[in-house]
Amino acid sequence: MTTTIYLIRHSKQLKDYGYQLTSESAQEQNEKIILSVEGEAEAKILSKNKELEDISEVWSSSYIRAIETAKYIAERNLLKINIDSSLNERRLRRLS
Repeated sequence: MTTTIYLIRHSKQLKDYGYQLTSESAQEQNEKIILSVEGEAEAKILSKNKELEDISEVWSSSYIRAIETAKYIAERNLLKINIDSSLNERRLRRLS
């Protein structure tokens, strides 16, 4: 049995216009960035690729923009998205 894994980067994200929530760290804010209108359209188009039909599982990091990208692939295949924070970007710590 062959297993094929597709790694897909999230679609185009909404631009940062300098707004910040002061109660959250930069990392927490990064995790909540959503897709732009263009990104939503790209994700819909991506989900129609022949390679992504009849797949058995969809996995995503917990980043909102990644989930928003994966949702179209999941919907097309009538699947739920498995969310795993170990797929998130590494959190880098500043060395003192």
